[in-house]
Amino acid sequence: MSQQQQQQTTSNSSSGNGVSLPRMVDLDWRMDVKTSSDVMSRMAVPTVLFKLEVEDRSKQKGEDGKQPTNTVIFELNKQTINTMLEGLEFVQERRLNKKAR
Repeated sequence: MSQQQQQQTTSNSSSGNGVSLPRMVDLDWRMDVKTSSDVMSRMAVPTVLFKLEVEDRSKQKGEDGKQPTNTVIFELNKQTINTMLEGLEFVQERRLNKKAR
């Protein structure tokens, strides 16, 4: 089976069984730098703290008609952020190439 056929099969099966990814509602982030530590190698290491609000589709909409949300908080170091950005760039290129076809 070709890669395109696999993608089409995955796309069809996902839409058929109601599986979907959470929708991001809000994103907050901040950069932290540790100024003291018991281990010298951990000092002055920047990290980024992310706080995402994502829709919780397992719950019904509230009386106000809004979808309930969950908060997801995680911290990444520079190396992990670079890896994540490379992955997002790869996905963006694939989407652009797919649209061009």
